[in-house]
Amino acid sequence: MFTTLDQPRQSKSLLITPPRRVDPVVEAILQALADSNRCGLREARCRVDQGVATLFGTVDSFYLKQLAQEIVRHVPAVTAVRNKLHVR
Repeated sequence: MFTTLDQPRQSKSLLITPPRRVDPVVEAILQALADSNRCGLREARCRVDQGVATLFGTVDSFYLKQLAQEIVRHVPAVTAVRNKLHVR
């Protein structure tokens, strides 16, 4: 927007938010899912609480749901998996 001398300048305050910290276990899980080369697992998301990984999101088949669970089960620091993935 152009300003002229007649118009007072409006200052826009910028909100600076610190970068979100990603849990390293969550990063490892998402990397393991990405490394599987199954594009159907890209929409899977997860949370980890005290070693328990909870999968959520949507996948295209029960096979992919089970595959995601098995991939996550082998990630170090994951002690249990709750599979809440939905099948389309």
